[in-house]
Amino acid sequence: MSGELRSAGGEVINKDLFSMALKQDELAEKLGKGIPRGTSMLLEGEIGSGRSVLCQRMAYGFLFNGHSATYVSTEQTMKGFIEQMYSLDYKISKYLQNGDLTFFPVYPLIGNTVTRADFIDKLTSSPSLYKHDVLVIDSLSTLTQNRLDETSAVKLMAFLKKMNKLGKTVIMTVEPNTSGVDTLRLATDMYLSLTMKATGQGINRIINVKRFLRANKTVTEVIRFRIEPRIGMIIEITEVSG
Repeated sequence: MSGELRSAGGEVINKDLFSMALKQDELAEKLGKGIPRGTSMLLEGEIGSGRSVLCQRMAYGFLFNGHSATYVSTEQTMKGFIEQMYSLDYKISKYLQNGDLTFFPVYPLIGNTVTRADFIDKLTSSPSLYKHDVLVIDSLSTLTQNRLDETSAVKLMAFLKKMNKLGKTVIMTVEPNTSGVDTLRLATDMYLSLTMKATGQGINRIINVKRFLRANKTVTEVIRFRIEPRIGMIIEITEVSG
């Protein structure tokens, strides 16, 4: 159709959607063509299940398609984050330089229990975290430990709903045993559970889509993937039940 606006990835721009399409994988296609604007997503999985890699893939996809992102990491320094992204062929330097990507390394502060106790308050009172289109928090479990009770989880979600109304999308990762996680599961617009399964070829990582509201297109409920150095995320083509 003439006059259509297209992203850097060649996707027709949908003002209600944050596109994250990349030529090297079909993640965006599997997840309804992209992530709805003004929503919240919970990625739940054990350590090693691929939570961080999935966040990194989505963040790079957003940037590649003309959106902006803020990434809060409890695991990596700036140097480590850049090296990790480039090891997956996600070239982010230009986005850091032009301001489309802001990276906050919380790693040096993890030993400070005061920081953990106050994190929810800091999260809801730091405008700089919400200046971009998408905020990624990886991981909420590490930042809050056992301090995210039902009351603070409700407070957090109430604040995030306000940010959602401003068109901001927030993606959070948690471990299954995180306190307050039940509230997050119920309150987020999208809930993805990541699991691992041993196979003859190694570890098979699986995205189980439990909930995906406001999807633009059909969403695949079970997505199997692997990670290849210098290639990034690879979506398994064959879906084998069981």
